[in-house]
Amino acid sequence: MLQSKDNAKNESDPVFAAGRSGEFGWRLAWLELAPPLAAILAFGAGIALLSSAAQPAIPDRLQALLENWPLAAIELSHFLASIIGVLLLLVGGGLWRRLDGAHTLAVVLLVLGASFSLLKALDFEEATLLALTAGILILSRAAFFRHSQLTVGLFVGPWMIGVIATLGLIIWLMLSAYQHVDYRDDLWWTMLRDQDISRSMRALGGAVIVALLAFVWLALHPYRPAPTSQKVTDDFAKAQAVLDRAKLAHGEANLMFTGDKRFVFTPSGNSFVMYRPRGALWIAMGDPVGLPSERLEALACFHAAADAASASPVIYAASADLLPAVIDLGYAVRKIGETAVVTLANFTLDGPARAKLRQAKNRLAREGWRFEVFSPGDPVDWAALKHVSDAWLARHKGSEKAFSLGRFERAYLERFPIAVALKDGGDPVAFASLWPTPDKGDIAVDLMRFSDEAPNGIMDFLFVGVMKWSKAEGYARLDIGMTPLAGLSAMRYASIFSKIGASIYEAGEAFYGFRGLRTYKAKFAPDWKPVFIAAPGHVSLPVALAGEALLTSGGWLGILRK
Repeated sequence: MLQSKDNAKNESDPVFAAGRSGEFGWRLAWLELAPPLAAILAFGAGIALLSSAAQPAIPDRLQALLENWPLAAIELSHFLASIIGVLLLLVGGGLWRRLDGAHTLAVVLLVLGASFSLLKALDFEEATLLALTAGILILSRAAFFRHSQLTVGLFVGPWMIGVIATLGLIIWLMLSAYQHVDYRDDLWWTMLRDQDISRSMRALGGAVIVALLAFVWLALHPYRPAPTSQKVTDDFAKAQAVLDRAKLAHGEANLMFTGDKRFVFTPSGNSFVMYRPRGALWIAMGDPVGLPSERLEALACFHAAADAASASPVIYAASADLLPAVIDLGYAVRKIGETAVVTLANFTLDGPARAKLRQAKNRLAREGWRFEVFSPGDPVDWAALKHVSDAWLARHKGSEKAFSLGRFERAYLERFPIAVALKDGGDPVAFASLWPTPDKGDIAVDLMRFSDEAPNGIMDFLFVGVMKWSKAEGYARLDIGMTPLAGLSAMRYASIFSKIGASIYEAGEAFYGFRGLRTYKAKFAPDWKPVFIAAPGHVSLPVALAGEALLTSGGWLGILRK
C-alpha cells in the first residue's frame, strides 16, 4: 500500500501542485521541459568528454600540468574523464524519466568531469561547459521527483561520506607514491595493459569503474517499495472506513475486500483509488470511491503517485460518469464493453415480454424451490456452497479469478449478502453473492454459480428473487455484470481498437460466449451502460487490457486454463 507520507510527497510534487493550483506560468513550463533538456545536455557533455579524450592535449598546457602534478594524476584523470563521458551517455535516460538518482549522479559526474578536464589537460573550455550543465541540473532539481534505488536504497549521507572519503584517501596515497615518476608520451589507455605501469593504478582504475557502474545501475532503476504488513492493514482499515461512509461508490468498490488491492487516498482521506501494479502499469479497478467532489482530485493523486513510482496509470472499468475527469487529465479513452443495469422501480414480471421469466419462476415455485438471502452474520452452510462452486468451476474448466472479479473464499464472501436457491430440507443448488453500496443507489451481482443438480431455469428464478429482494431493501438499481466487448462499433470511422473488439465479440463465441452472455442478460430488460478503459496517451491500451487480463486470471497459466 502507498503510505500516507507518499501521498504527502505527491502533494509537494511541484508539477502536481502547480497543476492543481492552476499555475501554468514559466515555472510549470520549466519543470516540464527540464528533464528532456537535462538528458540532452548530459548526453552532449558525455560526447564532449569522449571527443576530447580522443584528441591530443595542447603542449603548453600539458607542460604546465607536469610541472605541478604527478604523472599518475594526469594519466588517471585522462582515463576517468573518458569513463565519465560514457556514464553521462547512460545517465541521460534516467534524467529523461525524472529519476532523482539519475539527477544526483549526473551532477556528481559533471562536477568530476569538469575537475578531470582541468587536471588532464587544463581544458578550461570543456570544464566551463560541464560546470554550466551541472548548474542547470541543480536549478531544475524539483523536476526529478521519482525515487531510484540509488537515492533510497544506497545514497544515504553517512555511508556515502565514508565511501567518498575512503576513495579520496586511496587516491591521495597513490598520487603521493608516484609524484616523481617521469612523464611518458603514451596513449592514456595503455595504463591498463602496460606492464611498466604500477598494478596499483590499474587496481584503482578498475575499482572506480566498478563503483561508477554500480551507481549508474542504481540510479537508472526506480525504487518501488514493497508494502509492509502493518501498512497493508492500516490502509485497508482506512479504505473500509471511506467505503462505509462513501457518497460515491459502485458495486465493484467491494473488490477492495479481495485483499489484492493497494490504495491511493486524497489529501482529505475521504476518497481513494484502488489498484494493482502490473509491470510498469498501475491498473486501477473502477471509479474512485468516496466523495463526488473529489473524483478528479482522486485520479490526479493516483496519477501523481504512479508517476512518482515511474509507472503509468490505467483506469479499468471506468464508468461514463468518470469521462469528464479522465478527459481533463488528457487520457485516451476506449469503450471495452457494457454492463447491464436494471432499474428496480421499473422491473415487473407482468406482460408478454416477461412471460418466460414468469413461467420459470412459477414452475420452480410449484416444485418446491424457494429463494432466500443470508445477510452477513447469518449461519450459512458453506460446505454446500463450496460444492456448488466447485461443480461450476469444473463444468467451465476454469479457476478462481482475481482483481476485477470476486472468488469463492469464505472470509471474503462472509462480508456480503448471499442469495441462494434451495428446497426445504435440501442443499442449495445455486447462489449469487451481492455487492451492496452504502447509499443503496446500486447493488451488484458478484459470483453467480449453480451445480449439476440445478433444474433448468434456476438462474432466472434466482435473479428474479434477487431483484425483488433488492427492491424491497430500498436499492435503486441492480447491476448484473459487464459483457466484455459488447456495444463496440465496427463502422468505417470507428477506431481500430473498436473494430478489432467488435470482430472478437462476433467471432469469439466459442472462446468466451460474449453474445450468449448479453442475450441472457437482455431478458431482464436492463439499461446497457458503457464501460471504458482510460490511460495517458503514451500507454498502449491493448497492452493495458492484456495487463488487466493477467491480473484477473493470475498470469499466463491462468489465461491458458481459461
